[in-house]
Parts: sequence; structure tokens; C-alpha cells
Amino acid sequence: MAEGSAMDGARMKALREAKGLSQADFARWLNERVGRSYDRQRVSKWEVGAERIPQIVVGSLEIAEIERTRPADDAPRRGLIVAAANQKGGVAKTATSVNLAYLLAITGNRVLLVDADPQGNATAHVGVGHAQIVELNNAERTLYHVLVGRTPIAEVVTETYVPDLHLLPSSITLSNADGELTTREPTGAPMVLREKLAAVRSTYDVIVIDCAPNLGLTTINALTAADQLVVPCQAEPHSILGLHHLNETVAKVRSRTNPGLRMLGVVPTMFNGRLSQDQASLDELTQMWSGTTTVYEPVPRATIYAQAAAANRITLEADFSAPGRDTYLALARDIMKIAGLEDRHGQAA
Repeated sequence: MAEGSAMDGARMKALREAKGLSQADFARWLNERVGRSYDRQRVSKWEVGAERIPQIVVGSLEIAEIERTRPADDAPRRGLIVAAANQKGGVAKTATSVNLAYLLAITGNRVLLVDADPQGNATAHVGVGHAQIVELNNAERTLYHVLVGRTPIAEVVTETYVPDLHLLPSSITLSNADGELTTREPTGAPMVLREKLAAVRSTYDVIVIDCAPNLGLTTINALTAADQLVVPCQAEPHSILGLHHLNETVAKVRSRTNPGLRMLGVVPTMFNGRLSQDQASLDELTQMWSGTTTVYEPVPRATIYAQAAAANRITLEADFSAPGRDTYLALARDIMKIAGLEDRHGQAA
């Protein structure tokens, strides 16, 4: 299972020294990030373990560890495509997608979030309300209109309230896409999204696709377009059973349309460590994937996720101390490593 060391004084000192800052300079740098008035003495106490590092500082330092220098706006980018997929609904797939996209964006990357679910949950999570979704749909500016060839993708992509995080929005109209793609593209239907993303891929460092809770043609399009696959999976028996079907689908995609698709990892979600069934399911997940892919630390069940969704906000943007943050940070680190986005603080400060 993926692990990460907790932020402590030694890790803080290593970050400070990598940036070439004295304790006084580090305190000033930190105050600019978190809006506090810490001094050199406080930094010294944290580094030697005399005082506990405040949570707001921990969060800022964890982000700083993976920040990179933002490239120029016109710099070519790789556009690594990561799909979050699971045919079962209610497994925190959208929460995984939007929080991952958020972390990647605030650490120096330009990110495109593709909402490939007709429910439009990812679209709502990044601040697009129902009325605006209706307007976008009426203006033919959603993923559906891109897939069926009505609107160029560059005219549909929109900014969000998070700098460097852009959105390809969805609406309920996307539920018609599977049938129309089959009719319009009888032989090339699974390739449409990959072809459409090619027009904007070089303008993004990472593209995150939030898939629908099914294995229909739109999801097949996402898997065909993706370089890496992330599987959020609730730590309960029915979700785990569904992974066998997902594996079969991934194998078919690899053999037919996308031999380069790789499994990045499984993210256990909605975990309650006090329940023996959840622990047993987590053990089963770990055993199932042992030696083949990463099983990340489980994301605990927490009301903050539902509260943030109801407010049309990204959970970690609303509360960076939310349970599961470390898992999403680990996932973001791994994606940046795969994408070659490791211009870290020690090199770029």
C-alpha cells in the first residue's frame, strides 16, 4: 500500500534547506503563503520538535514540496491523460477526479478536467450551477456537442474559479452520445474523444477525465484516450466484485484501441476503519492488486465531501485538512512523476 511520511520538523528543515532559505527568510516565505505572522523562533521550534506544526502550515508545506515552476503560457505540454473509472456509482469517483485536478493545478500545472458523466457532478463541483449548465447546453458548449461534432473543443473548454484548472463541462444531454456515436462513427466510435482531445492536448500538462458509472461507449472513449487509469473503489464487497468486470473491459481496450493504457492505482474510498467489513474489504483489495499496481491509503468517509459538493466546491479547496488529503497528494505526486513534471522546489526555487 502506498505510504507517505508525515510532515515533521526534519522534513520541514529539508524543504527549507532545499530552497536555500534561512529560518527568518523561510518564516517570511511561509507567512506570504498562509497569511500568518510566524517568526524565526517559531520555525526553529517546529524544526526541533519543540512545538507541533499547525495544520495550515503542514498543508502549505506539502503543496510546496511538489510545486514546480509554471511554464510559459505558450510552452508545449505533454497532456498526460488520466481517467478515473469504475462502473459502480457512489464510489467517490468524482471526488477523486476533482480533488486530483485541483492539486495538480495549484502545484504549477495547467489542467483540463473532462466531465464524461451525464450527471455533470464534476461540472457542479467546480462551481458551475444548474442554471449555467442549462445555458451551456443550450449554447451547444458541452462535451456532448464536442463528441458529435457540433462544436470545436476549444470553444467549449471554460475556465473555473481555480487558476489553471479548466473544464470541459457535461450535461444530461451526454446520455445521448453513445447511440449517436455508434450511428455516426460505426467503426471509429471508441476513438472520438481521443481525436477531439488531440486539438488541445499540447496546451495542458495533465487532462483528468471523470468517467460515468458505467462501461458504455463514452467510458470506452475515455479509456481509449487515457494514458493512465485510476480506479476509485469503495471498501465494500459489491464494489470489489465490479472490478473484475472493469478489468475485462480494460483488457479489451488494450487489445483493440489503446495498447498504451496503464493502471496507475486503486484508491479505496469511503473507508471506516472501525467497521470490520470495511477493513476486510480493504485487505481483499490489497491482496487482489498486490504486486500489480499501487493500492493507495484509503480515503475515509467524511461529511465534508458531501458538504463541499452541495456548495459546488472542491473539497480540498474548501478545507485542505479534509480526510484523504494525503492520498490525493500521493496520487498527484505519482502523476507528476509519470508526466515528467518534477521541476521541484530544490531546482526551481
